[in-house]
Amino acid sequence: MIGEATTAQPSTRRADRWVAVFGVLTLLCGGLFVLSLTYTRAAAARSHSAERTIRAALDRQGAALLRGDRTGWLSNVDESLYREWARLYANLRGLQVSGWLPRTRGVEGGPEWDAEVQIRVCFAAPACARTPETYVPLGDVISARTRWTVTGDRAVLTAFEQSTTDGPVPWKNTTLKFATGRRVVVAAPENLPGATPAQWLPAAERAAKVADRYALTEPKPGRYLVFLAGQREWDTAAGTDREAAAFVDRTSESTAFAVVDATGLGADFADESLLRHELGHIATLLGTLDNGDEWAVEGMAEYIAYAGRPVKSYELILDARWHVEHTGWGGRLDLEWSADPAERFGFYAMGFLAMRCIAETYGEPRLLNFFAQVVRRGESPAEASRSALNTPWDAVESACRPRIAGWLKP
Repeated sequence: MIGEATTAQPSTRRADRWVAVFGVLTLLCGGLFVLSLTYTRAAAARSHSAERTIRAALDRQGAALLRGDRTGWLSNVDESLYREWARLYANLRGLQVSGWLPRTRGVEGGPEWDAEVQIRVCFAAPACARTPETYVPLGDVISARTRWTVTGDRAVLTAFEQSTTDGPVPWKNTTLKFATGRRVVVAAPENLPGATPAQWLPAAERAAKVADRYALTEPKPGRYLVFLAGQREWDTAAGTDREAAAFVDRTSESTAFAVVDATGLGADFADESLLRHELGHIATLLGTLDNGDEWAVEGMAEYIAYAGRPVKSYELILDARWHVEHTGWGGRLDLEWSADPAERFGFYAMGFLAMRCIAETYGEPRLLNFFAQVVRRGESPAEASRSALNTPWDAVESACRPRIAGWLKP
């Protein structure tokens, strides 16, 4: 009836309660979401702050390293790491470190913070430049898992585990000793038996003076780096290859080491030809990686090794004669390289004779231009010959065939 009070049905009351409960849950969840978002943002801010502090510590270490401040280098390092970091400092300074480019990734934790660290260093060269390849893990990149204690604006390194220390020059984890000249640094493991870096330095300095005449970079390489490998280091680097006496390890476009088997049979610290060959590689190839055209690469290094000496005095002349007789050589200069150790010395010798002939026929400046176009720019001999030698390649080979045959006569 009109004016009579009405009573809500039970189903309606239950719906009202659920609406109320839903409203409360919504408020609670919304609060939790806001609280979670606030916490996440705060954690991210702490992580970013820790990373900035760690990065600043690495930058200060690098600045101390480059100015020769050992105390500053160790100022952000826990005492438990002093020995390892003092050794790293001594090795980097001994190798004429000229650049330190750190970066950090994956910083997480707190109050102790874990971080992945990569540091590019450069040796005896202008300061490192940042490029897309800066942190490719080559021989001159320090990669490590680290732990830091961060307090305010100070970070202290408490753990340092390098993820890779591979390479024939063990400067990352072995104490080295050094001899430094005007153009060369000679390094060796501290316990290397036999000749010392100081004994190898005079021949290396003379070899560097010759190699500088053929440098194809501007400016010339900084100090040339020579590493004297003991048996363990050489076995790691060269494996079962017992014919080689040295090689160049190009760890990046800015760094290269001449690695010498210093304790092998026939190792001779007065062997200037060997050192000329390896430093010649550095002088002509620095700034490049993964070159082909081995006939030109090795031929040029041999040309530098024996520059100014009569062809008849060339130590591998008998190997060249054997190659010609064994293969029925028809005058080709850009020979396909063989990986067979039995063929190696013959190919070295034929590469040398090719370079020597081009130099004596067309002049040394044109030879260097030709080499740069073939090896550094990747042109074919036919392309480079016309622009560098002003002569078709088949005419170059025709001119060199009788000259080389004459050199090979007993």
